[in-house]
Amino acid sequence: MTNQEKINKLDSLEEIRTRIGGCFGSADKIFAGHPLDEGRAKEIRKLANDNGIEPEEIQNIVIGYLFRTGFPADHVYEQTKKATIFFNK
Repeated sequence: MTNQEKINKLDSLEEIRTRIGGCFGSADKIFAGHPLDEGRAKEIRKLANDNGIEPEEIQNIVIGYLFRTGFPADHVYEQTKKATIFFNK
């Protein structure tokens, strides 16, 4: 991996951290439950694929985001599982 590729990957990870909340419903934190949320998730998936970001890296971002929302652990687990399947496509 070249230095530029590493920079692109780090920039992309930061972009994903910034945008991941847009993939979840604002009130219920359901992953891609609305067409706009799903569209944002597809954009993130493309960004990740284009920059060599592994699904596990996105999964960690999703877990961090959901835990910060204060939802119960079972909700975090279910939505993380749903997002992981989506980002592994």
